[in-house]
Amino acid sequence: MKKNLLIILLTIFTLNSCQSQSKDKTEMYKIESGEYASESGNFIIDFPIKPRLQIIDNQIGTDKYKIYNYKAVAGQQMIYMAEYIDFPEYVMKSWDKDQAYQQILKTTEAKYGGVFKLTKQEPTEQHNLKGIYYEFSLNLEANVPKGVKGGIKGKIFFVENRSYQLTYFGEEQELIDKYLNSFRLIK
Repeated sequence: MKKNLLIILLTIFTLNSCQSQSKDKTEMYKIESGEYASESGNFIIDFPIKPRLQIIDNQIGTDKYKIYNYKAVAGQQMIYMAEYIDFPEYVMKSWDKDQAYQQILKTTEAKYGGVFKLTKQEPTEQHNLKGIYYEFSLNLEANVPKGVKGGIKGKIFFVENRSYQLTYFGEEQELIDKYLNSFRLIK
């Protein structure tokens, strides 16, 4: 009887330790190079510190989808974000790429309540991905909250119906380009 109880307890402990060691595919993990990878997002990027994940429920018409937003706050006015969205297929079929880019840029501007305005947009290519690079500057005609400085720099890429948006929000610093240029797909 004691032997059976011992075997049962060992089995439970083994199963529990295996469960606690399995990783959540949506969480980012550090790879050998020091960069971070997202298995579910299928990408690698060089965040300066480990990002936190926020999953946001969203909806277009009756179709529900999730926004996976990874954010690293490296200091006051230094926020690094990478997010991906799997849009419903019909949405991507109804837009051409330029319309999709413009919609994301309009959404970004609206997210910050007009405090920032789009000042630069140009094609970009890295690691066999084509997309756009953009910059938003403070909109001096808007009601800018006290203490807000800097701007927004980012890139957007589409792979089939998935969008990837990389964003830096804050004051100018040298890590921005390294961060934005490090983004690549795992496979």
